[in-house]
Amino acid sequence: MNTTTQNAGTGSAGPDRMMITLLLGLLVSFAPMTIDLYLPALPVMTEDLMTNTESMQLTLSVYMVGFALAQTFFGPISDRFGRKPTIIIGTSVYLVASVACALATSVEQLIAFRLLQSIGAAAGPVVARAVVRDMFTREEAAKTYAVVTTVTAIAPVVAPILGGVIVVWLGWRANFWILTGFGASAMLLVILLLPETNRVPDPSATRFSQMAVNFATMLRNRAYLGYLLTVMGTFGGLFAYLMGASFVLVGELGMSEINFGLSFGGASVGFMAGAFLGSRIVRRVGIERMCLIGTAFTAIAGILIVGLIWSGVVTVASVIVPTVIYFFGMGMSQPNIQAGAISPFPQMAGAAASLLGLAQYISAGIFSIVIGIFAFNPTLLLASTMGAGGVFAFITFTIMIWVPLKRERVS
Repeated sequence: MNTTTQNAGTGSAGPDRMMITLLLGLLVSFAPMTIDLYLPALPVMTEDLMTNTESMQLTLSVYMVGFALAQTFFGPISDRFGRKPTIIIGTSVYLVASVACALATSVEQLIAFRLLQSIGAAAGPVVARAVVRDMFTREEAAKTYAVVTTVTAIAPVVAPILGGVIVVWLGWRANFWILTGFGASAMLLVILLLPETNRVPDPSATRFSQMAVNFATMLRNRAYLGYLLTVMGTFGGLFAYLMGASFVLVGELGMSEINFGLSFGGASVGFMAGAFLGSRIVRRVGIERMCLIGTAFTAIAGILIVGLIWSGVVTVASVIVPTVIYFFGMGMSQPNIQAGAISPFPQMAGAAASLLGLAQYISAGIFSIVIGIFAFNPTLLLASTMGAGGVFAFITFTIMIWVPLKRERVS
């Protein structure tokens, strides 16, 4: 077995482990980097490509759809052919698509190339989660996921600011050249640093019949289903904030775009703080208790924002403070949810990571549909959906995982 893998699996704190952990964080950052970097350029791109806002928004919509669906396949592919080749294949697709986006001459071309880009980007996050399962014990995996999450949370803070500077000084196409360099750097680091961690490839993993059996097996597992529904709740509340916060803070409360960016960065710092604290205490507290504490924070934050907004206290603080608490709870729970869900399935860790990733985007789609249908008041809607997501996550985890676990320990 590869020495690096052995060291990591035994919980050593050597430089190899830290470098690999940072690399995994880079791979999970594909989605936020690819989405957030080009967002400040959308108005300029709309004008330059002589199109309309609706068509330009499709470049984001198709990315989200492609990224969600592609995750379903990259996990089983990595179970069959190995983690490292799968990441290299996905990153190669990403590089070609990024170059094509930079050279696009129409919005129709850009939409098509963004779809291709999303498919390539999906390999990194899914396979990175499977690599963690391969390399680390259950509690060590939770700690590693927390570090990876902390690294990933930096991207939503840095990418919009960097993208705005790039579009002003170099033009919108430069953003896609930056993404090309980002993808090339990730591929090079994977080739040089990442060991192959799938020691027992499954030749049947990519057969559709076997994929269906694997997914059904996981969904029949009460604990896995509980973790999956919990993550759908927490991410639903997160996406409700991402989709509605600008309309509330900027549109309704008059916050400047710069201050809005800073407030979003503050929320991300809450996420990183929760992940960092969780990484320090998970081995002492345990994965399940960390998830319970984290989802309790999201529930408290959800109830707080609902109570404030529905009682007429509509201020910047009444939105931001509960959001920071919500993100802090997610930072504590999310790495442990991933470790708890994926760890029981060592032979199909890729498939388990795929299904978990897909669930996150399904929840985003559900909440976006709800927001679109019931768009009666953006502030009340934001509070209600965040509250529902946070409370749902806590109740689901308590009923499906925490209570049965306590009963098992008593018996």
